[in-house]
Order: sequence, then C-alpha cells, then structure tokens
Amino acid sequence: MNKPSLEFLEIMLTSACNLSCHGCTTFSDLKHQGYVPWSQGKSWLEAWVPRLDIQAVGIIGGEPLMNPHIRDYIQGIRDLLPNAQIRMVTNGLLLNKHFDLVDLLDSVGNAVLKISYHVDDPGLNNTIERIMQYKPWTPITEFGINRFVSPSGMRFQIARPVQFVKTFKNEYENMMPHNNNPARSFEICVQKRCPMLLDGKIWKCGTLALTPRILQRMGSPNIDSWLPYIDPGLTADCSDKELQAFVDNFGKPNRICAQCPSADDAESLINHRSTVTFKTKSYLTKSINYEVDSTGNM
Repeated sequence: MNKPSLEFLEIMLTSACNLSCHGCTTFSDLKHQGYVPWSQGKSWLEAWVPRLDIQAVGIIGGEPLMNPHIRDYIQGIRDLLPNAQIRMVTNGLLLNKHFDLVDLLDSVGNAVLKISYHVDDPGLNNTIERIMQYKPWTPITEFGINRFVSPSGMRFQIARPVQFVKTFKNEYENMMPHNNNPARSFEICVQKRCPMLLDGKIWKCGTLALTPRILQRMGSPNIDSWLPYIDPGLTADCSDKELQAFVDNFGKPNRICAQCPSADDAESLINHRSTVTFKTKSYLTKSINYEVDSTGNM
C-alpha cells in the first residue's frame, strides 16, 4: 500500500533569532532561548517516515544557525529521507561563521539554501558575494522563483520580503484572532503550503503549532476567543482517514484559517523593511551561550 504523499514539511530548530521582525509568523520577534537537539528532532521525524512520503523538508527558525546541531539535522534528514529535498532558510547573518554548511548542503544533494534578506548589512552582502564566487552557479527559474544551481544540483536563492502578515490582532499581551472568512484569510497567507512538525505532531502551519505556546506565555489573553483555533495537531498514530484528510487539505483553506487576517485587515499588513531590527548584543550573547547548554526546551 502506498503511503500518502506530503509535498513539504517544516521542522523548527529554534525560536531564537538575532532579528526582531514585527509580524513574524513563528513569533521569533520575541526573545526566546533554547533549541531542539537533533536526537529529539530525529525521533519526531522517524515516527512519520513509515506513514508519509515526505517530498521536501524545510529547516527553519527563528534562525536555524543558532542551533548547534544544524549539521546533524542536514545529514540526519538526508539519511532518513534519501530522496527528499532539504531546504534551509536563514537570514544569512551567521552564515559566514558557518560557511561549511554551503559545502554540506551541496554534498548531501537535492538541497536548497535560501537566504531571507531582511536587513542591508555589509557582512551579509559579503557572505552572499562569497557564496556566488564559491561555486560556478547557473541562473535558473523554477516555480516562478529565481535561483542559482551548482554543478551538483544544489539550489541557492535570495528572498527579499517587503511585507509581513501579522497573524493576530492587537499586541501580544492582548492578542485576538481575526475571525475572518477562512478563504479570504488564505488568499494572503504566507504559509499556504508549510505544515510544521513540532513535538512529534504535524500542524497545518506554524501559526497553529505555536500560537498555544505564545498564548500561555502571555497569560492566555482572550482565551475564550482563541479556543476554536487551539488545534491539538496530528499525531503519528492517527488513523489512515485522518492522515489522508490532512494531506488532501494541503495548500487549501481550512476553517482554522479564520484566525488570520485578510487583505482588508490593514493593521496586520506590516511594512517589513521599516520595522525589522537587530536584537541587542547582550541578549544574543546570553542566548547563544544558553543554547549550547540547553536541554532542548524552547
């Protein structure tokens, strides 16, 4: 019997980030510490390999390069899923210190390195130039995306987002769902095809997976309004019917999409480049040290 096929699945390695981007869909504009060690991420993924044909795996954060197990993730995912594409998304600010990752992604095959360019930083620009000079890249366009491909087939791309879509109303301390028409919200969703694997469960998107954690952290503001959107996630021992229903809904709106904004919610459409800031150096030093010593709690 063939396994259901899932086009894409994201694994969030850490919520910590060196940038604060207003409207971040993984809530990494807040200060976070901790990371998911590969041993834990591996156990999550191993539980799903027998159930799903996973075509591509996204490695995301926060900033994934703040997880010291990043290399284990890249090699480990390749070992578990020999045919899946591996996509690593980073803001690139730490990539010059971890430049061997470019070679690792190239060597494991069928990989994409995506720099999400948020700030005009000289060091980041130098890193991009270093990448471009490191290999004989050929420009290509795939799925409407401009990329570069290495002789071995690795992809490199740079995304420059200009608008972020904040997934809730008000500020964190008084956060509220939008209660929109789900289809209207889905029209502008930036996570249309981005289910997330977290705590061994799969959610339709990172917003569903992470919102309960943020609500708890903020003292459960307006919790009665949020209850219709608290999704338990799909466990690896779910029924075949439940799994097929999840796969069939990939890339489509769902009732739970109503929590997010539509194009009419102007206050939730963020001018990204004018609101992104660096987190303080004192915080970053503390965060990085903590992550090295972390037991995996985010």
